Parts: sequence; C-alpha cells; structure tokens
Amino acid sequence: MGRPRLPDSHHKMLGTKYRDRSKPSEVAAGRPKMPDHLCDDAKKEWRRIIPLLEQRGTLSKADSAVLAVYCETHARWLQAKREVADHGLMIAVTVLDSSGEQVVTRKPNPALKIAETCERSLRSFLREFGCTPQSRERVKPTKVEEKPKEHEEDSEFSIFHRPKDDDENEATNQQEEENS
Repeated sequence: MGRPRLPDSHHKMLGTKYRDRSKPSEVAAGRPKMPDHLCDDAKKEWRRIIPLLEQRGTLSKADSAVLAVYCETHARWLQAKREVADHGLMIAVTVLDSSGEQVVTRKPNPALKIAETCERSLRSFLREFGCTPQSRERVKPTKVEEKPKEHEEDSEFSIFHRPKDDDENEATNQQEEENS
C-alpha cells in the first residue's frame, strides 16, 4: 500500500503543490437506482449511505454496482457478527482421533474470519467513497447538472415584471423630483 496523500493544508504550509484538487469533477451528479437483488440488510445500508453521499456531493448514477457490492458486504459483515454473538468466539468441534474415537475440541468461530475479511473490504469501500477522515480531502464533488432557467423576457407579461435598468431608475427619480 502506498503512502497516504497529504491534505491540502499541509501542502500549503510546506509551499508544495500535489495537484490541482480545486478543479471540479467531470462526472455528472445523480442518484443511482437500488438493485432489486439486494438482501434486506443491504437495502437498509443502501438507504443509510445514499443520503450521506448525496449530501457530500460525490454520488453519480454510475455508482450503482459498487454501492451494491458495498451494501452486500455490509450485510454479510452484520450476519457474521450475529453468528459470533450467537455462538461465541470459540466453537466446539467433534473430530475423530487416530483410533477412531470422537474428540471434542475448540477452535475459533469461522464467522470471525468472514467478519474480518468483510471489515477489510468495507474500509476499502469507505475510503473510495471518501467516508473516512483521511479520504475526505481527496474526493472531488460531482458536477451538478444545470437546468435551463426560464427567462422572464420570454414571458408575454415580461414588460410588467422586467427589472429596471439604472438609466430607467434615474429617469424615474428625476420625474418624481420634478413633480414634487
């Protein structure tokens, strides 16, 4: 794993420049559609993480697949944690010894290994999404879609609602002073 990136504040203090992070992303913002195949726990995580990523401005419609994998990994992690909570860190296993007799031994719960693997994957996903304290600095917000605004000049009533120019304001003020 490479050396972690230094934050912009550190580069500013040293007088170095890593790269221009102020340029906005070219990826258009959008809300991805939740896949139908997600399990219930994964759907809950989808509903939790989507508003956070939208608020941060880093979400696009193309993120659906990676978010689905993240949510399924989160659901698998929860299931492994439940398994460990129900059966404990160690489980009793019956094996046969060399003489063919049954011997009960204790070994680590296999769900622990699954939970640890899921935790590593989740940390990696969270870094990619900019959801860790260190990775927040490096994630660029997506490009906001600009909707064309209706111009007031296009309306048939635009002459009644049109803002006055400075010249018109001066002329109106002069007429009011003359009338007074």
